[in-house]
Amino acid sequence: MTLKHDTHPDLSRRALVAGLGALPAMPLLASGPASAQTGATPASVSGVFRHPGLLMAQTDFKRIRDLIAAGAQPWTDWWNKLCADRATALDVQPNPQAEVYRADSSKYAMYRDIQRAWCLALRWKLSDDPRYADKAVETLDAWSEKLKVIGTVRPGSTAHDDHTFILLAGMQGHQWAQSGELLRDYRGWPRANLARFQHMLSTVFAPISAAFLSEGRLGSHANWEMASLCGALAIGVFCDKPELYRLACDVYAGNNRGKLRNFGNGSIVHGVYFLHPGHLGQWEESGRDQGHSTLGMSLGGDLLEMAWNQGDDLYGMHNNRFLAAAEYVARSNLLDEHGRTYPMPFSREHDPSQPHPSMWKAVNQSFQHGRNAWEPIFNHYVNRMGLAAPNVARMVVQCEPNYWSGGGDDMVFPTLTHRRTAYAGPMKPPSGLIAPVRDGRPVLSWWGSVGAHSYVVKRGAKAGGPFTHLATIAAGQLLTYTDSPAPGVWFYQVTALGGGSASASSNIARAAVPGEPRLSMPLNGVNGTGTAGMFQSPAGGWSVVEGKLLDGAVWGEGRLNDQAIVFDGKKAGLQLPSGIFSGLDDFSVSMWAYANSLHWDSSLFFVGQDDFSSMAIVPQAGNGMRFVIFGAGFNDAQVVEAPGFMPIRRWVHVAVTLKGTTGRLYLDGKEVAASHEILLSPRQVGDQVAFLGRNWAHPSFNGRIQGLRINAGALSAAEIATLAK
Repeated sequence: MTLKHDTHPDLSRRALVAGLGALPAMPLLASGPASAQTGATPASVSGVFRHPGLLMAQTDFKRIRDLIAAGAQPWTDWWNKLCADRATALDVQPNPQAEVYRADSSKYAMYRDIQRAWCLALRWKLSDDPRYADKAVETLDAWSEKLKVIGTVRPGSTAHDDHTFILLAGMQGHQWAQSGELLRDYRGWPRANLARFQHMLSTVFAPISAAFLSEGRLGSHANWEMASLCGALAIGVFCDKPELYRLACDVYAGNNRGKLRNFGNGSIVHGVYFLHPGHLGQWEESGRDQGHSTLGMSLGGDLLEMAWNQGDDLYGMHNNRFLAAAEYVARSNLLDEHGRTYPMPFSREHDPSQPHPSMWKAVNQSFQHGRNAWEPIFNHYVNRMGLAAPNVARMVVQCEPNYWSGGGDDMVFPTLTHRRTAYAGPMKPPSGLIAPVRDGRPVLSWWGSVGAHSYVVKRGAKAGGPFTHLATIAAGQLLTYTDSPAPGVWFYQVTALGGGSASASSNIARAAVPGEPRLSMPLNGVNGTGTAGMFQSPAGGWSVVEGKLLDGAVWGEGRLNDQAIVFDGKKAGLQLPSGIFSGLDDFSVSMWAYANSLHWDSSLFFVGQDDFSSMAIVPQAGNGMRFVIFGAGFNDAQVVEAPGFMPIRRWVHVAVTLKGTTGRLYLDGKEVAASHEILLSPRQVGDQVAFLGRNWAHPSFNGRIQGLRINAGALSAAEIATLAK
């Protein structure tokens, strides 16, 4: 399969902004969580914003004031440092520019004034001294009156245009909005001047971020999109633009609303390229270097905290997927008791800044970065939610002194603004327990609890127990356990121990060893609409599901005096329910197919998050029929390829199995190809989009298909041969 992506698209400012016009209304988040703070409807649903409500809410200012008044640490020390810093001096004048370019020194004037405005506004909010608000307003007014253009290279310059104005628009757009949000209720800021500042952000910064997010690019690193997400979300709140806010939420979540669209590497579904045991999420930039990796953590923490203050829990999305990334990046920047870096698991990954097939093969730990990126992450997951994040916790202590940002990438004084008192609630039960079967063995991972010193792993034959003790895992270790049970369906549970007592038990994780049927869809035209099938959920329990015929798919002659779905070789397809591969590492898929003719890169079967992260069975690609799975736009494709194409003008049985890293391709019950280097799995690439007979971009299959079966676990050669009879 040769999926072609434009890895060098037109990233010019003109191309991004041209034709954008008014931003379209974006679909809402699927089910916006109720605000943890107020119980109100989240902003992604209501379109109504809470002010102030970006990095800091009104309750935060009272909390910090009270802590300072009590002389509590570290807030009092950081307040004193803020007051002593020249950034809050009242005798310094703003230095506005009409044009700012990231490739020359004009950017530093913007960086300095953004940081000064933030520090001045913060000092006002914590002291009620209007002199600091007036000085901050003076800075915002000066820039909104003068700034008209941001870019990378000044016209006429011979410098290389690397399009990093996109980063400037996102990072500095979101930072400007933070100060504006703190000052929006200051009576000394004339409403006309506030509106002018909002207009500057809406016309100079926001269109660049919105256009970049709307295009779903994978040919750039995660930070480009993370910056744009921060810019769009922050400006959306400050300027009361719900469509801009929703765009950021949807892109981060990878929520396509049932439509075919791609997401870039800033979307959490792509930013975490691979989930390793112990809930370690391999971050997209980890193979690059730790400076860029920690920038992703800084931007991500800001993004998620802003959404939280608007009632949207992006922190918890996809089983705390961002925390998995944070723990991975933090551990990559720490040293063990011997002063050595920790060995990090790594799944080979494409470098998006380089042409195919340039691949990263390990985490780049050539240096450890001290960026103070960790405060929002630590204070949400640990101090607010009571989850254990041991690697992030160590980085918080290590990086706390680094409160400034000479390069303008990060918000300053993060400990003062984000540090919360230590979690003091009851010990939470372990959470997020999963047990995917890989290479025939359940591999457990779970989130730990603040206050726990160890975890008891248990297994039972029934969901309600009784449970048998398997192992005790110390809190300092990776929270993972690989079991080797007898064949059957097993249920797992984890309990935390600490403070002389045990927590409540975790959620129950179910695992079928070596596997079980997941979906049976005869597609023979005789059961209801003909597209109905029986689906067994990962938690157990069967239900009826149906596919949807698309774009000219019809019923025709089947294999055994019945019917089959006919695909026209153009656009026809069968849309399958999402979630049919949920949680699967080991799996099997099989079907009967009749090809009238073959077309390069047409698919019998296509499942994934989007066209950048998916898997497919392709009758004709490369030098033969193949199964392919990829997580970075085919640039990291892992392939099982037969020596010849799929036969035409007769019914053939096609099957694929994956067990551990071994993928096998079968034709008419016989193995025709195998690879022992398949690292990705359905659990890693997602299944939000699922088709039979078509894929994302190429003509549909020209022929007929019936008898679709999906199994959790890899069927044996004998079992595949039986299905082919």
